[in-house]
Amino acid sequence: MRINRRVIPALATCAATGWLASIPSPAEASPLPTHQAQTCTYQVTNLRTGGYLNVRTAPTLKAQPVGTLRPTGARLTGGCTSTLGWVSVKASNGRSGWASGHYLRKTTPVRRISVPARPSLACTYQVANVRRSSFLNVRTAPAVGARRVGALRVSDGRFAGGCTSTHGWTAVKSSNGRSGWAAAHYLRKTSRTPLAASTVRAWGCVYQLAHVQPSSMVTVYSGRGATYQPVGTLTPADGRFGGGCTATQGWVPVTSSNGRPGWVSSYYVQRIG
Repeated sequence: MRINRRVIPALATCAATGWLASIPSPAEASPLPTHQAQTCTYQVTNLRTGGYLNVRTAPTLKAQPVGTLRPTGARLTGGCTSTLGWVSVKASNGRSGWASGHYLRKTTPVRRISVPARPSLACTYQVANVRRSSFLNVRTAPAVGARRVGALRVSDGRFAGGCTSTHGWTAVKSSNGRSGWAAAHYLRKTSRTPLAASTVRAWGCVYQLAHVQPSSMVTVYSGRGATYQPVGTLTPADGRFGGGCTATQGWVPVTSSNGRPGWVSSYYVQRIG
């Protein structure tokens, strides 16, 4: 009798995890429960190396396997409550069934971020409430948890964006050209006129920076003077860049490293072509 008491639980464990093909079990006296909505997430655990977890047609060891789950570390969806120690899950082959809850560890519920339709980027903005040395993240959806697709800095000057916000977020185009969403608190609308279709001009001359340390940068402004808004920067690493052939009041029209036209002090540029 002692031997039987030790062997039967061990055989039942092997059957649940895939180490035994089948094991006799008493007939069920009640109807099988229905599958629950897959609203929680789990990870497979408590399995030996190389093992797998059977997913069955019903919450019983007697039920026929319909698929398996392996401890790959990936999350899987399942019901949030167990039935007779079994959890309604979806096997790796996509079929729904039941797996022993002893081998499942509940993680966090699946969080889905709703992405509204992106509006027309018919207005222009500038970064506000952000330090010049910092940046503003641009994300795939109007939520902090959404994936980052780009960034915006004060030195980027004006950029295109939607004219209205959604839940405190505004659709914008980041400095790398990708569209996304940025927190409206860090944006200041400048006008309802979109940016020019072409921001790169066919300049007649070529320049490079002068009187600038290798690690420094020169600000490009929207007008002839440091009182205008910054639209971009130039660094020694940018090498040659295009510009107008004549200076006006000590300022030269150039194209900044982000492709935006503006003005830079003639003191910091040297004409080379």
